[in-house]
Amino acid sequence: MYMLEHPWPAFDEIREKTDLIIVPSGAVEVYGTHLPVGTDTIVATHIARLVGERLGAPVLPALPVGFSRSLGDFPGTLSISTPTLIAYLREMTESVVGWGFRRFLFINSHRGNIGPVGEVAMALQDAHGTRCAQVFWWDYVAALVKDVVETGAQANGHASEIGTSIMLHIAPELVVRDEIRDQTPAGPLPYADITQYKGMKARSETGVVGNPAVATAEKGAEIVSRGVERIVAFVRDEFGG
Repeated sequence: MYMLEHPWPAFDEIREKTDLIIVPSGAVEVYGTHLPVGTDTIVATHIARLVGERLGAPVLPALPVGFSRSLGDFPGTLSISTPTLIAYLREMTESVVGWGFRRFLFINSHRGNIGPVGEVAMALQDAHGTRCAQVFWWDYVAALVKDVVETGAQANGHASEIGTSIMLHIAPELVVRDEIRDQTPAGPLPYADITQYKGMKARSETGVVGNPAVATAEKGAEIVSRGVERIVAFVRDEFGG
């Protein structure tokens, strides 16, 4: 149940049946010239809704904008500071603690949100005795679909094979197909294991790192299915009430 689409009695009813609530978070940022700037938020919301349907759990409104400062060279990228992000997420989630929710599952599709979401999760647990878990969607699902993708580690590059396949599956009308082309870096980064605080434009003129040209809706369907199935299994096996 996606909260925004229902009157309050529906939410009142579902809280009597479960103490699990799902919290999606995304971003508004460059995603190449072929995907919308809201891709992270669109994907997080879609996955959260699928998981919520399977588990009979409500889904809070998605956090639409994250910490995306490193992509700010591209028009259309929005960014909020981490203190603001933390305050917003904490106040939103604390507003439902009083309604009986004790398990918070964060479905996060933006790397810049990982730390802030983790801080909010720990604060909720310390202050209210809740249980919290976070799924960082992109790295999580990339590990599950190595046999599905064609481009190896580059499949999980920004706006590359995995992301484009998912969008072709869940929102094909938003994909500008004429703009899809191979933008694989010329060679591996020699120090990719060391974080450098450079903007995205230092790596890509379009915001793509990889080859979205091999993406398909069929791959996207399989990627989404595997990712959702494992999240559902996790909740049932290890994150029960």
